[in-house]
Amino acid sequence: MRANFSSSSACLANSSEEELPVGLETYGNLELVFTVVSAVMIGLLMFSLGCSVDIQRLWSHIRGPWGIAVRLLCQFGLMPLAAYLLVISFSLKPVQAMVILIVGCCPGGTTSNIFTYWVDGDMDLSISMTTCSTVAALRMMPLHLYLYTLSWNLEQNLTISYQNIGVTLVCLTIPVALGVYGNYRWPKQSKIILKITAEESVRGVTRHAKRPERLAVQDGGC
Repeated sequence: MRANFSSSSACLANSSEEELPVGLETYGNLELVFTVVSAVMIGLLMFSLGCSVDIQRLWSHIRGPWGIAVRLLCQFGLMPLAAYLLVISFSLKPVQAMVILIVGCCPGGTTSNIFTYWVDGDMDLSISMTTCSTVAALRMMPLHLYLYTLSWNLEQNLTISYQNIGVTLVCLTIPVALGVYGNYRWPKQSKIILKITAEESVRGVTRHAKRPERLAVQDGGC
């Protein structure tokens, strides 16, 4: 009886070991699908938001970049400093401190453009600032992480995912450029596209971000 029990236990262990790679493969496929769907939705959203950009006003912001300069100062000056002061004030653990510091050093993203569109703000300034901050993050983010962690005893080296930053930059600039060109050539059609696509894309991204399955996966990954 003991021999049979041990053999059955061994069979269960072997079966679980055989099923594990299949589960990991399924999770990898789901993650790939989620990444592709998210990239398509964000690209569609940025294209529709680009249809609201006036090329002359965008060029005026680039030529007189006071608004962009203030945004970069706040993005890579005040935010990393505020994150570092929070870490020091609350005496956080190394993992928690690193997460807060990384969030404080990250560039602006699509969320700021969405909120700007919702409140009927200056989309030309918002998109130009998001693009500039993303480009600047290629150098400023590693610099801030290096400077603020000099006094920390880290067991592992920090690795900056330049690939993710580059993908974000491509997903931002190309759809926006196409939207700006479409607004320049076909302004009436661009307004229709903006009214339909932007609102639906914003709702879709919001619902997608609030899904409990995604939150559960992220919590489990941490």
